[in-house]
Amino acid sequence: MALHRAGLLLIGLGLMVGACASSNKPAASAAAGNPQNKGVNDFGPATKSGIISDYARLKPSPEFPGTLVWTSGKLGNYDKFIVDPVTIVPSESARGIPISAAEKQRLAAEFRYDLVDVLQATHKVVVTPMPRTARIKAAVTQVARSTGTEMQWFRWEGGAAAEMEITDAMTGEPLASAIDSDVVKAREPSPVKDPYGDTKLVFRHWAARLGKWLITAR
Repeated sequence: MALHRAGLLLIGLGLMVGACASSNKPAASAAAGNPQNKGVNDFGPATKSGIISDYARLKPSPEFPGTLVWTSGKLGNYDKFIVDPVTIVPSESARGIPISAAEKQRLAAEFRYDLVDVLQATHKVVVTPMPRTARIKAAVTQVARSTGTEMQWFRWEGGAAAEMEITDAMTGEPLASAIDSDVVKAREPSPVKDPYGDTKLVFRHWAARLGKWLITAR
């Protein structure tokens, strides 16, 4: 599979994971959302979650076209992280399929698990604020389910859009924030067994890039 970037960025990194082999970006205005034509793999603008303290200061990333990111430059001073529970904002997928409360809870738990799993390899993950501790807040603003059946070799692409802000865990001072949306593109379409499989692949991709970004910020 290839991971196609559909607009804005969660965190401006560059690490690919799993079966993600390449990254192509459509126009920067195309973020994962609710399309007017739900039979087309093209998403409209994503909803703002409100977790980012200042959306106006997000700027296009010079490294990743079509991304929006901001950093204070202080992030490298932090060696401990608190990962808040992830918020899943939408109650239906990008193509209008309802997302149950149980599914939202499972997706939120899996995204947070991926973030913690990557972070704890290079940083301390803690639950209590202390000096040099940053807090990571993430919200998934759109979910695109993969669509297909066991016998169907055509599939709609799945993915997600999300926002993130990192703050000082004691003072609340913003340290970095960004927005991203990714869609997984299958090189050879295959039957869809888990409609959220692509979404979870995007979560792992984001977590890996976040880990690399924090390492390079040191």
